[in-house]
Amino acid sequence: MSIFYYVPAVLGVLFIGIGTWHGWRLRALTRHCTVPATGTVVQFDVQKNKSGDMYYPVIRFQAGAEQYTARYTFGNSEWSFEAGDTVDIRYNPQKPEEIYLYHEQTTLQQYASPFMIIVGGLIFIATYYITM
Repeated sequence: MSIFYYVPAVLGVLFIGIGTWHGWRLRALTRHCTVPATGTVVQFDVQKNKSGDMYYPVIRFQAGAEQYTARYTFGNSEWSFEAGDTVDIRYNPQKPEEIYLYHEQTTLQQYASPFMIIVGGLIFIATYYITM
């Protein structure tokens, strides 16, 4: 057997790992960010890549007597709000710089991406090895 026989399995496992990691990060964020607050979108940090620009909202909010500015962990190609708008957030009481944009997307929409990456990895593996 050639080493190339294992390439689809390695790539499929890589996709499954990336999807699992993404879903785990989202779940951890939603579990830790429990304190509600209202914040103002200050700006969007832009990360350019080959497939297009990703926008990461930067939110300013009040937590107790302190004011914080935090960048959201997950980027998107477009958002339903603009700089200057107010948004509902949840923040981590242990680490207020860690925020979660509450109700920005449904739970189904949030977990669709990691789920599809995992399914893609499974299909990638199955298609190659079933047709052999």
